[in-house]
Amino acid sequence: MLSYIAMVRSIEEFTVPPNFGFHALSGDRAGSYAMTITRNWRLTFTLVDEQTVGELDLEDYN
Repeated sequence: MLSYIAMVRSIEEFTVPPNFGFHALSGDRAGSYAMTITRNWRLTFTLVDEQTVGELDLEDYN
């Protein structure tokens, strides 16, 4: 998943593998994005620009 993130050239490319469950977060997390790893684990991050990921974190949504 990290290799895929490193190769992405635009935000639209994050939706290509639908099994990653890429989605924008809302509320107080607006501006952040998440990808499903397994069950309740998510890889969350912000985008500094179209090609730069910031604040990458592995979170337990439990």
